[in-house]
Amino acid sequence: MPDLSIRPFAAALCLALPSCGIAQSLSDITPFDPAVMHRTARYCERHWNEIYDDPRLSELCVGSFLCGDGGCETGTVIAVVARSREEEMRTLLARLPVEDMTPCDPGDPYERQYVDPLGGDGAPFGFNGQTEKLEGREVVPYCGKTLPGYEADVVVALRQMGGDDIAAIRRGIGAGAMPAQLRLTAPQFAAIRDAGALPLRAPLVAALETATGLPCETTARQTCAVTAERGRLKARLLFPDGALTGRAGHWEEAYLELYPTNPSGDLYELSVDMPITAIRRWPGDRRKPVDGFQSLDRDGGFAAFRQGLMSAVSDALEDGRIGGE
Repeated sequence: MPDLSIRPFAAALCLALPSCGIAQSLSDITPFDPAVMHRTARYCERHWNEIYDDPRLSELCVGSFLCGDGGCETGTVIAVVARSREEEMRTLLARLPVEDMTPCDPGDPYERQYVDPLGGDGAPFGFNGQTEKLEGREVVPYCGKTLPGYEADVVVALRQMGGDDIAAIRRGIGAGAMPAQLRLTAPQFAAIRDAGALPLRAPLVAALETATGLPCETTARQTCAVTAERGRLKARLLFPDGALTGRAGHWEEAYLELYPTNPSGDLYELSVDMPITAIRRWPGDRRKPVDGFQSLDRDGGFAAFRQGLMSAVSDALEDGRIGGE
């Protein structure tokens, strides 16, 4: 791993981290390096390589990230650390672009499989070929999330610090997962990620104004607020009379998040999530509402609205306004 400096974007990260101050230096973080990320993020399963007894496959698996058929899940990191080095790891985590990283929760339906990673008949998902070095030792598993786009960097930094005392992985997702995404080049990914998604704000605001035919502002008759927070661009939208989906006579609400992701290897994407979409139960000619929305899943009108926004942002990416080569 080359010793590259992360200082050019340390200031942007400080704005996003909850306790970034004089004592919190980010100089030790493994910086974004496309060649290194490509080499260490290959789909790999050491267990099967050993069965097939192919030394070339085993060599490729050294330091790799095991993910599912659909790639690596956005933002998630799992680390199993020897109890003797737990505090050292926590000190490192305080310097990394981590949103939260705490001991895995036995009550969480997914995290509980990592609570006892060395017990049972087999390693939990993702840890085949990773935890053998920790067998017979007292360990503590940590589950957490990184700031958008820093999953690979955090895993590499933990592995470099821990050696034989830490097993760190990215969690995988299954085949067929289809979140709304735009493909990014490596320079675009770095430019968006390192600036906390701010380069996306202007094209998104312009796209919203074109789609709704109204200025993107918050008034007594609408809400249109676009902010950058913790590495994501967030848009809160509330419009009457079908401005979002064309359904005249209804209040409509949508919430969007845009953030860069690195699903695997040399694949870089921009995720466009819409976790909240709703149509107001009351007629659109009433005053601006504050509650009473009916949540919708996979609604065609909101999906079309999102596709229109993504097309406009894609145009900004293609013409070099964001992260040009």
